[in-house]
Amino acid sequence: MAALGEAARRLSVRLNGLLGKEVTVVLKDGRKYTGKVAGLDIGSLTLALESVQDSDGNNWPLVIVSGSSVSEILVIETGVFNAEEFAEFLVKYGGFAPHTVRVYPESNIVEVSRSIRVTKDGVEGAGPLAQKVYTLYKEYLRRKGALG
Repeated sequence: MAALGEAARRLSVRLNGLLGKEVTVVLKDGRKYTGKVAGLDIGSLTLALESVQDSDGNNWPLVIVSGSSVSEILVIETGVFNAEEFAEFLVKYGGFAPHTVRVYPESNIVEVSRSIRVTKDGVEGAGPLAQKVYTLYKEYLRRKGALG
């Protein structure tokens, strides 16, 4: 029974990870909507999509898709930054003690020493510690092929 709870938790984390990502939602009747996930009700699987193009080529600023009509959700944008991977990178290459690096997988955020936050958008914080994390962040992105 505990395995089912863990599986549900992991699915919930993955669904929350869709926020802000580009997806194609395929409905049971075959229609498709492609846009950025602006909101999601995990219980009903209802999605709010922004900047949407439907399968007929129409563009919409916002589309709410009822979860009961969803057949598939195809993720188009996966992103380069992975919080868990970057946290390991900080420990391995930055010399940070594991207890100083905290990962929030549902929002893809790394917190360092309770004062520095790292997201897909960069490093938030100031001072020498933030500069060290920023240098490691750039190296992490370079190794992933995201920087020249």
